[in-house]
Amino acid sequence: MPSVTVNVGQLAEATHYNDVAETVNKVFGDKYPTAAVTDANRKSTHKFGWGAINVTDNLSPGTLITASRLQDLVERTNTSIDHVNIFDTILVFAVPTGRTAVTPNTPVRAEDLNLVNDKFYNSILVNNAHTTVDPTNASALVATPLSGGPLKRTIPWLHQLTGEWYWDFDDYNHARYFFNGGGQLRINLTMAGGTTTGYYNWADVINEMGTLSFTWDNIIQSQSITAGTPAGKGFYDLTEHYGDGDGGAADEGLLFTSAGVTRSAYGYGYGYGYGYGYGYGYGSYGYGYSQYGQYQNLKFKLYGKYSNNGSRVHFKAVLDDSVFDQTMDGQLNGTLSYLMPDILTYGGATFDVTPDPVVTVFDDFSSTGIPDLDA
Repeated sequence: MPSVTVNVGQLAEATHYNDVAETVNKVFGDKYPTAAVTDANRKSTHKFGWGAINVTDNLSPGTLITASRLQDLVERTNTSIDHVNIFDTILVFAVPTGRTAVTPNTPVRAEDLNLVNDKFYNSILVNNAHTTVDPTNASALVATPLSGGPLKRTIPWLHQLTGEWYWDFDDYNHARYFFNGGGQLRINLTMAGGTTTGYYNWADVINEMGTLSFTWDNIIQSQSITAGTPAGKGFYDLTEHYGDGDGGAADEGLLFTSAGVTRSAYGYGYGYGYGYGYGYGYGSYGYGYSQYGQYQNLKFKLYGKYSNNGSRVHFKAVLDDSVFDQTMDGQLNGTLSYLMPDILTYGGATFDVTPDPVVTVFDDFSSTGIPDLDA
């Protein structure tokens, strides 16, 4: 909270204004424009900033605080309240009662600045709400890879299968603004059409995962039937390694591990549409096997890392079945999508984290890692 002490009724002073304006800039603008992906404190500091133009927050003592300066703060505050996923209202001033805008030549009082300050410290910044987006102010979009797609496997395989793709931003700060503004990178996997024991095992695992959404600090598993285990890592936890043998510590880039096989007889008829929910239907192929509990160790893993000074975010999906030596047939499909925060404008303040990130498929599930049926 600001350390400046003010009295109700007094005119706003430069020191008080600077304190409040700096808080507004920290969220709506960017107080860390020289941030680098190698900074040690990136998770505690880089998570602030949506990339808009900062207002002046270093006025000299004695500077008159004009109505236009307060209006700039009001517009940024109200845009922020609209953007983030909280229940709140726009600023309403006490004098005159019910005033929501600052007209020219209106004296700026200390309590006017306090209202702005209160919205940020008691609503927008609580529980990292500034990193969220109201669902009505975001668009869930299917991504068409610039190259390498689609993410699909139709050839039977043994032992292990991997898929890899990466998302590009203009630079590291562009990626920061996207994630800080509530943006998400998503993957939804489905399996269908197989008849082998291996297929039924993996179909159970894959089709129960739902959609995995990568955020600034975690993986969110949405609309899942069986919950997996997120590693509690997001954009600011990524390193230059997956940790799957590519260097670095073991599993340092591990983001998510699925649940194992949970059912002895499973079949799927799937339909899905992009938005905020997914619909599923179930059927049974009448196929069963005994002691399916042993297959609970058969799990999907998702890894992540960064490159290009933090402007590129990589993902690697690993399906490892090497312990069981089973043939997997059928079709594995991966749909890549993202949650893009919408542009919002209130008066002269605009929230905008465009352009959209773009995706490239590096490995469309052609790689296996262990000799298999393709060899």
